[in-house]
Amino acid sequence: MTDAELVLRFAPILHFDRAETIPLRAAGYTVFRETARSLSFPGRFVPVPENAACVIEYALFWLYDSQHMYDLEHIWVTVSPKYEVLNAEGSFHGKYLNLLPELPGCLPPADGHVHAFIQPGKHAVLAAGALTRLVPNWREACTEAGGPVLIGNPFSARWSPSGKDLFIPSEADDRHSFRYLRETLSFVPTLDFSRTMSVGDISPEPWPVLFDRIPGLIAAECRRLAELYPDI
Repeated sequence: MTDAELVLRFAPILHFDRAETIPLRAAGYTVFRETARSLSFPGRFVPVPENAACVIEYALFWLYDSQHMYDLEHIWVTVSPKYEVLNAEGSFHGKYLNLLPELPGCLPPADGHVHAFIQPGKHAVLAAGALTRLVPNWREACTEAGGPVLIGNPFSARWSPSGKDLFIPSEADDRHSFRYLRETLSFVPTLDFSRTMSVGDISPEPWPVLFDRIPGLIAAECRRLAELYPDI
C-alpha cells in the first residue's frame, strides 16, 4: 500500500461543534516507518513501536482559530502490519493526548478510521466532545474571539529551514485579524458535535507540499482582509 493509500485508508473522522465557524482548510501528511523528528510538530520525535508498520501523521491546517490567524493541529495513527489501528493521539495546544481511552463518549475506530473531537474554535484534538469542558475558558475563547496573525512553529525562525520567519505580518494585518475574528468568526459553542467529516474529504497532501503553500495562504488572507477593512 502506498503512502497516499495508507493516508486515505486510515483518515480520521473529525467531529465539529454544530456552531463552529472556522472550516478545516487543508491537511498534510507524513508516514513514519521508523522513529524520527516531526517536521510539522517541531520538537516531537514520532515513535514507531516495534510491533507497528508505521505511524501516519496528519497535520490539520485552519486559516484561523478563534484567537489568531493560522492554526495547525495534528493526529497520529499507529498502524499494525495487518493494517489495524494500534494507537492514536491528537495534539492539544502544543502537547498531545491519547484518542483511544476507555472513557464515556469516546468512540472506537470505525473500519480503521479514528474518531477525533475538535475543540470549538481552538481546534485542539480530543477523544470525546465532553472533554472540552476541562479546558479553561473554552466558551469565552469562542464568544470573545479576536487575535493577531500567529507565526506558527514550523514557520518561525527557530524551526524553519531558512532560519527566518516564513511570513511576517504587519501591524495592520494584526488589526484586521482581530476585527475579522471578533465581527465574523465569534460564536457560541453548543458542544453538539454533530458535524462530521473525514480528513480524506479534503485531499491530504504530503507535508512538504502543504508547508510550501501555507505562507502564501496566509499572505492571501492578509490581502483579502486589507481590502475588506481599508485603513483610513
